[in-house]
Amino acid sequence: MKWDRSGGRQKATTMMIPGGTSTRSNVGAKRHRGNVLVISMLSAMVLVTALVLGGSWAWKAYERAHVISVTCTVTGAEGDIGSSTSGKGIGSSLDQVAIMTKKCGPLVLRRGVTTDNKDAIAVRLEAAGSTRFEIGEVSFRHREALVRVREKVFVFGFSEEP
Repeated sequence: MKWDRSGGRQKATTMMIPGGTSTRSNVGAKRHRGNVLVISMLSAMVLVTALVLGGSWAWKAYERAHVISVTCTVTGAEGDIGSSTSGKGIGSSLDQVAIMTKKCGPLVLRRGVTTDNKDAIAVRLEAAGSTRFEIGEVSFRHREALVRVREKVFVFGFSEEP
């Protein structure tokens, strides 16, 4: 910027760079692209955070509201100890029964399982053969993908088929 003798400012002069571009318009374009990039990155981080936190909550809520009955042939079951972790890294041990099935894949039962009854439940499931499981609809539909990313497919309950 240049100052005129009367104390007022004159318009900024633009300096031409070889190649026909001016420094004034080039600086503005770079600033605009930088702002767009920063806003895009912040938006992406907020979206990913919302999906991770809200997505798992929504998944679990949908699972509890949409339980289906599926009949599977049990090929093996054993009493096991599973674990859970929170976002802060704090976790706990949980008694569970790991169930192997023919067409339904690996399943896990935690509801109603205690240290005292987990082995008895496993024996009962193995002896039953064909068993009807109560499973969340989304987990059952996407069970192959869940197993690939080492997520468990949880069973809400079961009953032996006659």
